Amino acid sequence: MPVYVRKNMTFTPPSLENIADLDENDFEFIDPDKLRDQIPQPYRLVNKIVDSVVEKAWSFISEIETKKTANLNKIRPPKYDCAVKLQNHEKATALTDSVDGRYVFIGLSNGIVAIDSLTQETVATWDEEKVDIVHIKCHLIGVQTYLLVTIDEMGIVKLFIFSSEQIFLLKILNEQVQEPGSTKIISTKCESSDEGDYIGIVLENTSSSEIWLELHRLPRDTWLREMETVVAELKALSQQQEEEAAMAAEGTDDNTQSPSGSPKPGTPPPLLTLTPGEKPNPKFTPQSLVLKIHPPQPITGSTSSSVMSACQKVDSGEVIGTGQHHIITSGHLEQRDSLFEQQHENMMKYLPEADNQNVEIMQPTFHFVTSSRLTPVGLEQPSQTGRPTTVVVWWTGESNLRQYSLLKQSKDFDHKADVVWPFCSTITCSTTSLCGTYLAVGLRSGNVVLWDRYLGIEKGVIGVSSEYSIKQLQFLDPSISSQDITDYPPYKTTISAWLLIQTSDNSQYIYNTSLNTLVVLYTVNENNEEETVLSTVSGIPELLLVVTEDRSLLLKDVTNGQDVCQLTLPTLFDLTSPWEPIYSFGGGGQMLYVKGSSSSKDEEGAIIDESSLFVYQLRSFPSLDGYWKRPRNNDIKPVHSTVEQRVNALLKHRIAVQPERKERLQKRWNMMQQELDIILQCQETAKKRTCHAYTPSTYRSTPQLM
Repeated sequence: MPVYVRKNMTFTPPSLENIADLDENDFEFIDPDKLRDQIPQPYRLVNKIVDSVVEKAWSFISEIETKKTANLNKIRPPKYDCAVKLQNHEKATALTDSVDGRYVFIGLSNGIVAIDSLTQETVATWDEEKVDIVHIKCHLIGVQTYLLVTIDEMGIVKLFIFSSEQIFLLKILNEQVQEPGSTKIISTKCESSDEGDYIGIVLENTSSSEIWLELHRLPRDTWLREMETVVAELKALSQQQEEEAAMAAEGTDDNTQSPSGSPKPGTPPPLLTLTPGEKPNPKFTPQSLVLKIHPPQPITGSTSSSVMSACQKVDSGEVIGTGQHHIITSGHLEQRDSLFEQQHENMMKYLPEADNQNVEIMQPTFHFVTSSRLTPVGLEQPSQTGRPTTVVVWWTGESNLRQYSLLKQSKDFDHKADVVWPFCSTITCSTTSLCGTYLAVGLRSGNVVLWDRYLGIEKGVIGVSSEYSIKQLQFLDPSISSQDITDYPPYKTTISAWLLIQTSDNSQYIYNTSLNTLVVLYTVNENNEEETVLSTVSGIPELLLVVTEDRSLLLKDVTNGQDVCQLTLPTLFDLTSPWEPIYSFGGGGQMLYVKGSSSSKDEEGAIIDESSLFVYQLRSFPSLDGYWKRPRNNDIKPVHSTVEQRVNALLKHRIAVQPERKERLQKRWNMMQQELDIILQCQETAKKRTCHAYTPSTYRSTPQLM
């Protein structure tokens, strides 16, 4: 069918006014995702779940990519792989350095070896079969005389003394372990005071799981005198053996008396009685037990038969106690428990069962401190100045800090605490300053309580975190903090000290005791590498040796939190453990000894474990040159002066400035004479002006002519 279309025909477009406005409800046609029809249930729910999973996965991937990009753009510290392998001590089980940095003591599976920290030459050895040393610590007790405290794999604590390049066994503290058929008592922890005056060991009965803390007083001065006698006897014996060997070479009769002769009457018996081929084993004075502390018992009902007998056992209330003595009966406590169960019966089913609970073994943490204002009256002794007189103890899961005196004379070694400090939260860690003045206590609530023990006051409560507990506390060397040196008062005052704080999420903070400021040093959000060990480098207090979770060794600047350098072990070797690595410094921080281990397979597929001891020469690292050249004042100690010292210092300062005071006084008198003359002149001028103002004027009147 034909269609006729007109030519030269135009169409007029519609005006904008005639176009209808879009309805707000027509968003389905604007959003491209709404062009599709909605799927029915349950597919709609499945679609939402898939979308949410994809969004979470994408956000997680984006976060990982962001961290990788930041990690790639991060400035890496220089790496040093210049570790030197020691050939003779591959199976080291423990390491420690001497306080003066001269020697490094290595614990082995068959004894102890002392080597020179700079040359790595063997100086002395002590051998005994089947003695695997797992812990060793050194204390300087005399002139080049060192006390060694060791714990072996069997839990036996032994004390050694090292002097004149020889190691002698002093004492075995838990000798009853070696008695056949007796109860096995092992030691799980051992700590001693800095100068070796006291030692504390934690003992555990393996059969009954009973644990307690014993504190012993070590006769340090007596051991030093006995050690001098032993060294003299050893020299005499060696000289005698040389003379006998020379006489035997010359063919002298064996029945000839030795030149040394018999001992004179009245001479004390020798400490050494050696036979040919026997190693020296002198008999030293034994230590003495001072105190025995048991863990706190749970609070139970009173066992008294009457209220009067119960009140007699209760303390007078003059000091804070532990709450063990009270008048609440066991029946009252049982009624409270039953009432609680009735009121919360619907929630009791959510409590964990008693069998499934992880019961944490209570372990004590203790510090040896000097006397202070917090010491009870009558227990301080002027003769014990500078030596530990008190031990501060707290147990795992407890909120009370106990203080015991080491000078109290009592027949009963298990006596109650002299001072009890209660806290509002469970104690997680504690530390003391180098001089024993400050005491810092970390709590599970994320707070740190800082005490000034000398003045007996609380410096303050540091609110570190509200979400995480305090994991570690450590006072840094006061020489790295800026000190405000003032000319007056002319006696020593408290100086600033830095406290390193680490929380349970491995974030780190620095607190300044003088400025009361808290600075963030490191947070986990910036770097996911967890730092497990923080140790100050001896000789360079600005640096921290950091061990990360991936077994990396770093040196970090504690003042700004920046990584200075990274230490790497040779190929196929790694740290033995990121949580308890075996390491030690030597030569005042010039050397670092680290144990590395590796595992490989032989041709038959068996695993071969290999370990070696490596040493780093930190002095040769170029990135540490600036730290070695820094001037440091090692005499800075945050101590307080006594009243007598303050008065004497003020009087001495007053006498020293007396000539200056006389000169200033003479100048002032001269100025006062000049000022007096000026005042008199001003008074004369004022009088003249006053007289001139109030004098009546005389006028002469002329007569008028009429």
